[in-house]
Amino acid sequence: MKEEHRDGRSLRWIETLVSDLRHGLGALKRDPGFAITAIGVLALGIGANAAMFSLVDGVLLKPLPFPEPDRIVRVAEAPTPTSRNNTTTLNFVDWKRLSTSFEALAAEDPTRVAVTLGGEPAPFMCNRVSADYFDVFGVRTSMGRTFATGEDQPGAGAVVVLSSVAWQTRFGGDPGVVGRELLVDGEPHRVIGVLPPGPFDRDRASLWKPLVFTPEQLTRGHHWLSAVARLRPGVSLEQARAEMQAVSRRLADVNPPWKKDWGVGVDRYDQGLVSDPLRRSIYLAWGAVVMVLLIACANLANLLLAKGSTRRKEMAVRSSLGASRGRLIAQLLTEGLVLCLLGGASGVALAFVFVRAAVPVLSSLSLPPTADITVDIRVLGFSAVIALAVSLLVGLVPSLQTASGELIQALNHGAWGSSGARERLRRALVTAEVAASLVLICGALLMLKSLLRVQQVDAGVRIRNVITMATDLPMGSYPTAEKATAFYRTVVEHLQSVSQVERAAVSSDVPLLGVRGGDFMTVPGREGGVGVRFKRVDPGYLGTLEIRLRSGRGIAREDRADAPRVVMINAELARQLREQLAITSPIGQTVRVGSPAYVKQKDVDPSEAEIVGVISDERTGSLQETQNPVVYVPLAQVPRPEIRIIVRTHGEPETAMAGIRKAIQQIDPHLALSDVRTMEQIRERSLSGVKQPAWVIGVFAGVAALLAALGLYGVLSHLVTQQRREIGIRMALGARPWDVLAHVLGNALSMVALGLALGTMGVLALTKVMRGVLFEVSPLDPTAFAAACIATAFIGLAAGFIPAGRAARVAPVEVLRDEG
Repeated sequence: MKEEHRDGRSLRWIETLVSDLRHGLGALKRDPGFAITAIGVLALGIGANAAMFSLVDGVLLKPLPFPEPDRIVRVAEAPTPTSRNNTTTLNFVDWKRLSTSFEALAAEDPTRVAVTLGGEPAPFMCNRVSADYFDVFGVRTSMGRTFATGEDQPGAGAVVVLSSVAWQTRFGGDPGVVGRELLVDGEPHRVIGVLPPGPFDRDRASLWKPLVFTPEQLTRGHHWLSAVARLRPGVSLEQARAEMQAVSRRLADVNPPWKKDWGVGVDRYDQGLVSDPLRRSIYLAWGAVVMVLLIACANLANLLLAKGSTRRKEMAVRSSLGASRGRLIAQLLTEGLVLCLLGGASGVALAFVFVRAAVPVLSSLSLPPTADITVDIRVLGFSAVIALAVSLLVGLVPSLQTASGELIQALNHGAWGSSGARERLRRALVTAEVAASLVLICGALLMLKSLLRVQQVDAGVRIRNVITMATDLPMGSYPTAEKATAFYRTVVEHLQSVSQVERAAVSSDVPLLGVRGGDFMTVPGREGGVGVRFKRVDPGYLGTLEIRLRSGRGIAREDRADAPRVVMINAELARQLREQLAITSPIGQTVRVGSPAYVKQKDVDPSEAEIVGVISDERTGSLQETQNPVVYVPLAQVPRPEIRIIVRTHGEPETAMAGIRKAIQQIDPHLALSDVRTMEQIRERSLSGVKQPAWVIGVFAGVAALLAALGLYGVLSHLVTQQRREIGIRMALGARPWDVLAHVLGNALSMVALGLALGTMGVLALTKVMRGVLFEVSPLDPTAFAAACIATAFIGLAAGFIPAGRAARVAPVEVLRDEG
């Protein structure tokens, strides 16, 4: 009683825990094969989950890396309650004037500029922003300052702010860069500050300059500005929404009539950073990784159960010497904890490898600039919790099983076989593994079939041997539409004189990368209209990309600025005109559509234009997106400074780039080319939203199938070992090797069949998740489901053949002699 009282009041449990830990490490050293297998399985499951958690945490869970991020919002025009659109210059100006809910309200417009460094112009991504832009995010510079009030007004000095990455990579981290003069688009700009390392380093922009509105931009027609704001302290999101709706009603009389039903949306800034397809893909991939971890846990539990069956005699001896059942369970749990902690530590090391390997792949998924994917303290904490949960999950039941049972039975050397309850538990674990494997294999096959369907989609253009590049015409060198139009014509002529160039064209956008401009097309005399994408092209666009003309004519050299206004439309827009406005023959039809002028981005009143041609659909967005209705206008009639140059070459496009650059430098040595990509590269980038999730799920489906096969093999192998004497007696009494083989394979098939039945229910539950990420493939596709079942059954049979063959080769005489 004294000893029990002393143990209860002292810290004897620490001594016991240390002793159990030492014993657990010793047990692992004595059985290195088991230790390596168990730790490897755990490391794979925990490492994959830690890596996926770093992605989920960095993209979806972490708060924005700005002060009081819940006060940062996006403000946009709302054609419908659920849709959002950029705003116009005058609307933004009125929002600032009439609203009181915002501490700061800023506009931004991304563009490209050429910065002359060392005599050569280099392309930079630039974000033109109003002066209080950095106040919205609460960001201060590491050197210098941000924009002051009034620096976004006409007549102010030209200044820029650099990102930390641009300062380090482009300017060598020169501390004297503040105050330095740069030539931006051929005009001198003074560097006034450098931003600190952080989210703006992951933004597309390398520098920021003030957004100065010219008189031509003060219009309500063209929607080109994105707006962000910071709420005043104490102002809720609902209050800001109510005020902006009231402001929208006050502006109804001055906005165009077709915007009479538009409102203003105020949304949390982080709400629009991650697209719904990307969010679904991330959660789907994480679900696959979690299932792999559960399968790994089931495998480890099977290993511990098998190992426990060999230690029942040891546990019985300990019990006979005075160890209580609780003490035995605590010792076994501690040994499992040692195993899981080692697996968790190895998993964290694997997570570092996985994250580093995944970063180049993730760059193609259009992650938000606020995404910070690292193995940090949050990921380490998550890994520790996972390791502890796994230690309880895989250690408790085997510990209870090993520490239970009759002492006399465990000590009896003649007690052959193993516990029926133990074998039923191991069979149940393997059945669960088979079910989870079926779900993952079916999901991988669905994603693969979806990827194949996307790859079969016709882009509407011939992409082979086509290269594209972007450039922005400096307003100082090209202040008028006439100068810009002359450049378009000259650059095409110079490029077509290059020996390796077959054809060349200039447009505002290229296929598969989206169309930035949007408008509303109406027909005089008819109510309603059609929302369209607005694309500017030159006469060589159709021929360069080999887009088929269905009827009418294309854009011609005669469609100059002083000629009657004309447009082409794609087949999708022709279909919508037919269905919505009952226009069966669009050629020759007069329509009204906004016509932005050259100086960014004044909109005159929607002008009338004649439809002169209908062309086949080209995929303006990604291959899996719905086809957009597109109106094509002559670039000469609606010029713009930001353009894309499209070149079809006779051979491989990369070999022609030297001649292309030389030809453009001959026209204007201050122009910088950026975003140089072949159409094949653009197409591959378009497929990344389907391809990357398909690869992730496919890899983990393979891992799951392998683990399930190992689990099934382990159970059958242990079963054959336990029943070796029984098999020997059966064969001595006349059983043939084929009968034994069929018996063992029958056991395997029974577990596989039950696993397939359970997995079918899992596949049915998967349909809601998969529906949003598949392209023209049903989540209940019978071909994919049947193939998954066949593959799972084949893997199960393959895993059972080795122990079945070993059982069929048992020699009855040797068994009976050995087991005497």
